[in-house]
Amino acid sequence: MRFLAEAVRGGIEALPDAPERVDLLGHSLGGAVALDVVRRHSRLVRRLVLVDALGLPVARSIDPLAASLSFVPGTYEDSRRLLATSVNNRFLAHPLVALAAAVYKGRRWNRPQLLKLAASLAAGEDAFTLRDLARISHETLVLWGDRDRIFPLAAGRAIARAIPHARLEVMPRCGHVPPTERPVAFARRVVAFLDS
Repeated sequence: MRFLAEAVRGGIEALPDAPERVDLLGHSLGGAVALDVVRRHSRLVRRLVLVDALGLPVARSIDPLAASLSFVPGTYEDSRRLLATSVNNRFLAHPLVALAAAVYKGRRWNRPQLLKLAASLAAGEDAFTLRDLARISHETLVLWGDRDRIFPLAAGRAIARAIPHARLEVMPRCGHVPPTERPVAFARRVVAFLDS
């Protein structure tokens, strides 16, 4: 997690005319990375958007049925099960999408590193506690799909309650991937938060 957070920090600081602070959005694992950037480099972040984010220890936040899924799918069947569980959209759950995902993910040269990352997350390494979240002083939008079967809405509620300046918005008829499942509604909510 620290490596990913440092990569984000490096990217922000390498921007031409780098802004003093940025608005940072993280989805799922990216949410944990965004939180880690805030934990390590608070001065770089102005506002935070967490989307169906891993923000609590995996054991506290993941749906028990989802815990059996392969989050680094290597086969068609693994991809099919992951998509069927994570999205609430019949087009995205189509077998051809699962086949494309399996082919794409099966070719990743960094598969061993992804498996290692998944194992470290499952073991609770670099996990956030409610106390860690309570230290975040940034204005935060917690955006969650009401039908997320990876990190259920209860996890989003817990994160929003723990961060002092957070507000929770629930995306109806949406699973774990709001940017893909309901892109227009997702974009409107994020833009409204950033424009407020």
